[in-house]
Amino acid sequence: MFKNLFQTIKIGNLELKNRLSTVAMEVVYCEQDGITSERYIDYVEARAKGGWGLIINEATSVSQQGTGFQFCSSLREDRFIEGHKRVTAAVHKHGGKVAVQLIHAGRQTSSEISGVQIVAPSAIKDPTEAEIPHALTFAEVRGVIGDFAKAARRAKEAGYDAVELHGAHGYLIQQFLSPFSNKRGDAYGGNIYNRARFALEIVAEVKSLVGPDFPVLFRMSADELLIGGLTIAETKAFAMMLENAGIHCINVSLGNYTTSSYICPTPYSPKAFTADLAGEIKSAISIPVISVGRYVDPFVAEAAIASGKTDIVGMGRGSLADPEFPNKAKRGDVDDIIQCISCRQGCQGNLGQVKGIECLANPLTGHEGEYPAVTAKVLKKVAVAGGGVSGMEAAIAARRRGHAVTLFEKTDTLGGQWLLAAIPPTKHELGSLIWWQKRQMEKLGIQVKMNHAFSPDDAKGYDAVIVATGSKPIVPKIPGIDSDKVVLASELLSGKKDAGRNVVVLGGGQVGCETASFLGTYSKEVTVLEMLDTVAKDGEPIANFFLFEELKHKNVNIVTGAKVLSIEGNRVIYEKGGQKLTMENIDNVVLAAGVTPDNSVAQSLKDKGISCIVIGDADTPGNAFKDMKQAYNVGYHI
Repeated sequence: MFKNLFQTIKIGNLELKNRLSTVAMEVVYCEQDGITSERYIDYVEARAKGGWGLIINEATSVSQQGTGFQFCSSLREDRFIEGHKRVTAAVHKHGGKVAVQLIHAGRQTSSEISGVQIVAPSAIKDPTEAEIPHALTFAEVRGVIGDFAKAARRAKEAGYDAVELHGAHGYLIQQFLSPFSNKRGDAYGGNIYNRARFALEIVAEVKSLVGPDFPVLFRMSADELLIGGLTIAETKAFAMMLENAGIHCINVSLGNYTTSSYICPTPYSPKAFTADLAGEIKSAISIPVISVGRYVDPFVAEAAIASGKTDIVGMGRGSLADPEFPNKAKRGDVDDIIQCISCRQGCQGNLGQVKGIECLANPLTGHEGEYPAVTAKVLKKVAVAGGGVSGMEAAIAARRRGHAVTLFEKTDTLGGQWLLAAIPPTKHELGSLIWWQKRQMEKLGIQVKMNHAFSPDDAKGYDAVIVATGSKPIVPKIPGIDSDKVVLASELLSGKKDAGRNVVVLGGGQVGCETASFLGTYSKEVTVLEMLDTVAKDGEPIANFFLFEELKHKNVNIVTGAKVLSIEGNRVIYEKGGQKLTMENIDNVVLAAGVTPDNSVAQSLKDKGISCIVIGDADTPGNAFKDMKQAYNVGYHI
């Protein structure tokens, strides 16, 4: 089915069994000083079992000074080699190939993280950081070059099949390459060749210690996406210089911290959105190219290779969502692939909080050693009330443990509120999670009773009951709220009701803002009224950046600090800053004022003395990331 994806390819003398690679992502699983942990090894081994042609492990610091993250993997001293030997052994025992990415963060870190003064090509602070870096002297530059080479030597001793030099995303090597950050007037600054000198000397020094045939990859930002930064014209030239220097493969990304919204993209970025940049780099060199950027299914990956844009497809979050992606694709089991939905909640969201990264779509990510695939000691009959994503995930986890599971859904459709969440623009990929869950329930033989509202009588004969009945809309006590002009956001998104041209959305949370964007698609005049001083406050920040741009593009009017007083005919009266204001000629008011737990089923069971476990929004309305983790854990341990 995927003849290009499963062709072999060589990076230098390293033969890969397919064209699928994981890409380096900081996972926050190591110890504080950079020592590898069991959690880190379990995570890497799961990807090795999954059949990836190449696994590229996370950014690993070459020196204390170059440490860019807390709990960052390190090869800065020989004492770290032993831990990395365990990592490579875990990959090799499954026939996998593994590289490690070497990094010096330069100015994109802080002295609090690295423990020493931060450095850069020039004494100019990064726009996203607070500290002014020390400009590296000529002698210090030579020292950093040596740090990269010694770390590469340690990587080879640890059993890695290759190393990747991190020359992307605004870290030190890119800081030298880029006119945005390099303002030097010596041999390492100014013209294009001088700015490349640092990278080229690192390559030469690395090869002097690991040998000319040991595979060395280079990760590159083909475009920094900002005025005064790197563009494709120069990076194509850099790629040619790197090939001449002996680099065996170029891994093409884009951006730096200033334009980080595009490094780990949201659904607002199209699939394979950097493929054209990778194709430009590929056109200038003869060594293999890796392309990254929202590859979430094997069909787009296959097309990128077939069209000549890339030789290898790199997946970061795709490998988080499903470590078995390659094996499933090779078998043709594409319906069983857990697709990344680009929500950024468990990966980038956790990373921002310095927590081990996880995945909304796959609660096992980062917890591979905690949920062994073993049958439960005591098998039970389990009832699950509610067929939303929480209920289905709990049912799947329980059935995998060998329990007999029956799921009850009061409507004729599985998916619950998640189906509606997939309606606004760019959110369609949420539907892939529902399809995957339905597919797994069918394969596992989970009995599903549709159009069946769970009652205490249904609990008879079951050893355990899980309640996942979700939430219901909050209807504020506002005069006129019962007007026929008022519609629920859920009614609008489900197609049960429509809205006229002039619409007020009552509530500026995530649902309210995304509903406003949906309405704006149809050129409606939309105003969002929100009581708080900000909107979508619980949304993922980078996704919100693009959402707000979309709302601006659609001329959606957002009014914060607004308390709605009444709805009177075609008027909405609200208070802001102590003033009473009126909006006229309103066709409809869309209610998106939040949700509250739907605990009617749980309460009915409690009244009959029947114990149950309440999960998801039926427990505490939050977000799907929290709900999926809770659901899987409850189902596994029931």
